[in-house]
Amino acid sequence: MPRAEDLGMIKVESNPCPTKLNPIGAKGAGEAGTVGALPAIVNAVMDALAPLGVTHLDMPATSQRIWHAMHAARGEQ
Repeated sequence: MPRAEDLGMIKVESNPCPTKLNPIGAKGAGEAGTVGALPAIVNAVMDALAPLGVTHLDMPATSQRIWHAMHAARGEQ
């Protein structure tokens, strides 16, 4: 199974090119590039909470909702 250490060094660079179509120069990220991040993060949070007995977490996964889910799994209010 390949691991991160098996990859070569990756150099990340930024080449900002603001748009002139709006006051802040922002452009869209494109859904295809960002849509997978949210489920991956929520799955990581659920994996971390599973040993505590948490089986469900409503979105968005705020710190308050995580705290309440942890206490609810323990039977606390």
